[in-house]
Order: sequence, then structure tokens, then C-alpha cells
Amino acid sequence: MASMADMDPREFRTEAAKIKRAAAIERKEPTAIIKPFSEIKPEPITWLWKNRIAVGKLTIYAGDPGMGKSQGTLDLAARVSLGKAFPDGSPCMLGDTIILSSEDDPGDTIRPRLDALGADVSRISIIKGERAPDGNTKPMNLLKVSTFMDAINQIREKGHDFHLLIVDPLDGFLDGGDSNSNEEVRAALDGLCSLAERERFAIVGIKHLNKSKGDAAYRVGGSIAFTAKARSVWIFTKDKETDRCLFLPQKNNLGPGGGGFQYSIQSKDIGGIIAPFMSWEGSADDDIQDILNTQKPERERAAPEQEAILEVLREAVPRYMTTGDIAAVMGKSKSAISMALGKLKDKGKVIYPGYGQWTIPKEVLSTSLYKDESSESSESSESSESSESSETYTAVSAVSALSTLSTPLRSTETSVETIPPSGTDVYTSPEQRDIWEAGEVF
Repeated sequence: MASMADMDPREFRTEAAKIKRAAAIERKEPTAIIKPFSEIKPEPITWLWKNRIAVGKLTIYAGDPGMGKSQGTLDLAARVSLGKAFPDGSPCMLGDTIILSSEDDPGDTIRPRLDALGADVSRISIIKGERAPDGNTKPMNLLKVSTFMDAINQIREKGHDFHLLIVDPLDGFLDGGDSNSNEEVRAALDGLCSLAERERFAIVGIKHLNKSKGDAAYRVGGSIAFTAKARSVWIFTKDKETDRCLFLPQKNNLGPGGGGFQYSIQSKDIGGIIAPFMSWEGSADDDIQDILNTQKPERERAAPEQEAILEVLREAVPRYMTTGDIAAVMGKSKSAISMALGKLKDKGKVIYPGYGQWTIPKEVLSTSLYKDESSESSESSESSESSESSETYTAVSAVSALSTLSTPLRSTETSVETIPPSGTDVYTSPEQRDIWEAGEVF
């Protein structure tokens, strides 16, 4: 047989075809599943709430605690149960909702809120768990796709359509997975999102915001996979300048998207139970990036925890305290307290004599953490009588703080003397021992 290089074109094509057929016969089953787009039919997006919540997709409601995220999901469930139009007037499909909640009690919290919204509660169910073969109830998580399908079938057997699954919060149902792990979050969400696409229902999951700055896309707590997997993300927040509560879009991958809304949380008496509910109060075109970046000044945001540290140190006067002691008293991590102490030290609010121990200067003993410059200026211009009164208050405050300790005290109107506590060598540094010997508080 002549080599293929010596063949004329016709012979070459014939021989090549034989080789190709032989290879196809011997080839194993292909592992890559491909489909040309010529075989894929274009489909329009189906909306539960037009331009905001898509059927077959994951939507996230995110916000700080107390901003009404759960109220917002219950408002959705109530509208779906009634087929009631959304706040912008767009129509709503009539159907059933399943709620998966790990934070709110079904009886004393969720039911009264649904009643306040006028919901048809026969069309809203809570999934309490999965029945095990031994009859016990196992907790739900997002990986139990077959259990979700069973719940949907039970609804359909009643002749009802199923349109909405609420997960409050998403982090609470990861089957022990790490909410900061992209891989584990995607593993938990993929199966349920595929079920939603196949069975044509919307998923709305709740997430908290983190404390980071910058791009709003990174404000949703936990792994960025939550935001990446969601097709739309809506933020419940407050405009600190106008005190308006706002429902604003952070992301919408499926179209131009709908605008935001102002809202408030109202309450209603439901058979003697005061139940809150969401009240929509007109459109809002605020930019979420601008709103989230309108942060309180650093000193105002840090004040509560730092003020608490100062209170602990005030109560300890004249003893010094270690970082670990302060953390234990406050129930905080040592690293968090160490960071806060560093900020207070930079501001001159605490001093660090050494040996890992802290105290506060005399001038901070009876003052708040932050004092306006205008106030300080005003104080400096007061009469000498006022100044004497202030000094007396400082001394009295010191006596009050010291009286809470086991250290014996001897006080007068103008001074405070202390006797070293037992175990001075253990609890004090050399610098502190000098202070004790001098009979001074500071």
C-alpha cells in the first residue's frame, strides 16, 4: 500500500475517511456534553416581581440587623398568596410560598406579621425539617434538594401553584459549611438553584451586611459567591442624612432592573398582638454606593465599644488591667480589645505603663470618650468656681470608682489616698509600685 503522502487527493480522502471511522468505533463514550446554540431556544425572563425578582433564580435581600429584611420577604409571601400587585403596580402571580427560617418563631413572630399584611396564610407554609426513616425530624439545609422537591409536590397535590422559596438567612442552612468559603457556598447553592430553574420558582435569601468599605458588591457578608450566584441583590438600608429607610438595587444581571423604594415599618393590633409590617412609601432613585459610603465619622462609630473599655478601666481604678482581663470582662476577643486599646492610646484616652497593663489618665477619669472642641473651649472660659466644681466632681468620681474595689480607701474633699492591695507584686508593675508608695491615684 502506498504511503498517504504519495496518494492522489481522491485516494487520500478515501483512506482518511476509513481511519476516521475506525477511530470513532474504538473511541470511548464522550465525557464533554456540548450543545450548539442553534439547538437552544431563546427564552424571555419570567419575573415574579418585574425587573426585580426573577423566577428560577436566586435573589438576595441584604441589610444590617433591624432594617426590615425579613419584613420584606413576608411582604412578598403575602402578595403571592393574594395575587396582589407589587408596590410599583406590576402584577403578581397567585401561588404558594415556602419559608425556611432559623431565626424567627413561626407562632409569635411570623404568623402575626403575615396576618398584619392580610396574607392568605393557607398558601404560606414553613418547612420545619426532614422526616427521617426512624420517624425523627432532621434539620433542613440547602443540600436536601429532594426534600424541597417533596414539599413542592405536596403543595401541587392541593392544586396550588408554587412560586416562592424564602431562606432566612442563607448562612443558617449550609449544613455546617463555611459561609466564607466560595467552594462550600457554591456547593450548597448550586443544587437548589438548579431545582428552582427546572421547577420555575423564585428563591429569595436573606444576608447581613459586613462592615467593609468600598464597592457595594463586597458588603454582603460571607463569601462573594453569595453575590455572584444571585442574579439580583437588594439592600435594605437607611440614609443617615435624611433618616429615610431605603430598598435599593445593588445588582441586577437580568436586565435594566427596577428602581428602589422608600419604606417604613408600621404596626397593627392583631387580636391583642402588636405585629409589625412593611409599608411602602414611594420610589427612590438613590445610588446604593453613595448611601453605603455615607459612613458615620470614625470616632462616632467606634465610640460605644471604646467607651465601654473606658468604663471598665474607670471601675478598676486604681488598679491596672491587662488586655486579657478587659476582654474577659466585656466578653470580647482579645484581638478586638487590643485593637480598640490601640486607638484609645493614639487619642490619649488610655496609657500603657508597661507589663501588658492599661489605665486611664486623670483627665479622662470622669469624662466621656469624645468631647466637642467647642465644648472644651466653653469649659475653659468658665469661671474659677465652675473649674473648682469640676475638680471636685473628678475627685468624687474617683472615689466612687474606687469604692467598687476591695482596696481600702481614705478620702478627703481635696485628695484621694489609696493603700496598696494585697498581692501588689503580682498585680502591679514597678511604675505602679512607685505610685502606690507615693500614695497617689495616678
